[in-house]
Amino acid sequence: MSKAETEVPLYFKIYRALKEEIESGIYKVGDVLPSEEELEERFQASRTTIRNAMGELEKEGLVFRRRGKGTIVQEPKTAQNLNYISSFTETLREKGIEVSTGSLTVELVPAPSKVAAALGLEKGEKVYLVQRTRIANGVPVAFMSNYLLARMVPDLESKKEILRRKGLYELLEKEYDLKLHKAVEKIEAYLSGPLEADLLQVPEKVPLFHTVRVTYLEDGTPLEMVVSVIRADKYEYKVYLEGRPKK
Repeated sequence: MSKAETEVPLYFKIYRALKEEIESGIYKVGDVLPSEEELEERFQASRTTIRNAMGELEKEGLVFRRRGKGTIVQEPKTAQNLNYISSFTETLREKGIEVSTGSLTVELVPAPSKVAAALGLEKGEKVYLVQRTRIANGVPVAFMSNYLLARMVPDLESKKEILRRKGLYELLEKEYDLKLHKAVEKIEAYLSGPLEADLLQVPEKVPLFHTVRVTYLEDGTPLEMVVSVIRADKYEYKVYLEGRPKK
């Protein structure tokens, strides 16, 4: 064993071993991991070391602990990288997750004031509002409200059935030949209230992401503003960072 390997803390080695067993399918979603006593014996480690290893698995979203039942393997969160434009559907399907649509409405409405400001519209100008519940592996995970420039997506209501099967960005590219160039997204965390509890079938006061994104075309035209409510226990964001600011 190399010196570098011996310097790795024991709890981290245990975490890494259990993580590999989860990812390889030895322990599947819903399985209960061995008890702390069993893991102590297996790895010849203290109770504290085992709990630290379990804590790392829990932080990564691979397991959750339930009093009286033990440590249970859960479906890992889907991570969206924030260094490129990706729709919610595309991000989930990249991970092999089955995505479907629950409630879906498409209607032409006057742009709310915040939407009009974000898209550079005159007061009263209309936008298409697409509202959908996104379901991942049978579980509602997000409710999305997309406001799109009506002049760029004529007759969008006629594409409703396509939207049930595909992501919105895929539809924009294939049906309207629109090229998405950049987006600015604001992400906040908050606790669910009665409305979110109903939409996403979760209890009140569970963590959610509230995101607002404005997406632009290649010529700089703001095409859409999307407001999303996403379950934080099923989704996460990863930010790619490189280099240091110039001084």
